[in-house]
Amino acid sequence: MLVLITGGVASGKSEIAERMSVSINSGKMAYIATMKADDEECRKRVVKHRKMRETKGFATFEVPYNLSFHIDKFKGYDTGLLECLSNLTANEMFLAGRSGRETFKEICAAIKQLDREVGKLVIVSSTILAGINAYDQFTEEYIQVLGQINCEIAAEADVVVEAVCSLPVIHKGKKEIGNENFF
Repeated sequence: MLVLITGGVASGKSEIAERMSVSINSGKMAYIATMKADDEECRKRVVKHRKMRETKGFATFEVPYNLSFHIDKFKGYDTGLLECLSNLTANEMFLAGRSGRETFKEICAAIKQLDREVGKLVIVSSTILAGINAYDQFTEEYIQVLGQINCEIAAEADVVVEAVCSLPVIHKGKKEIGNENFF
């Protein structure tokens, strides 16, 4: 099962993703953390997220970029939670120095590999829209690439959920979710 959970900043997507991961899991769970905590704000978010999941049974793997090189680490895991695709995309472009096209190809290929490896994959991603004022060219490319990756994964996903004020809005996969209490 491939699940994509999107939403704006502080929309509740992480909490929804964790609850869903725990509810569909039937074995070991891997939490794939993509944030590179280089400043105080990021470090606070990492601490908050660690507290949120500390009793849920996740093994945490920090993979800020080059996900495809780490797929073997997830052998034997039933469920994977990738948090978050927007960080991974930024890191591929900014830290790994990939172009938008290379980033798209790398991430989509890695997600397909990871989905095959764990069998149940929940991916968190942000919805980032262009603003009233234009961004610099690099940021515009990042927004475009993230949107393309979100669309590609949503097309492949069994379930697509948007977090709105901590409430799950199911856009795809109501049948797959059925009457289960994932949220």
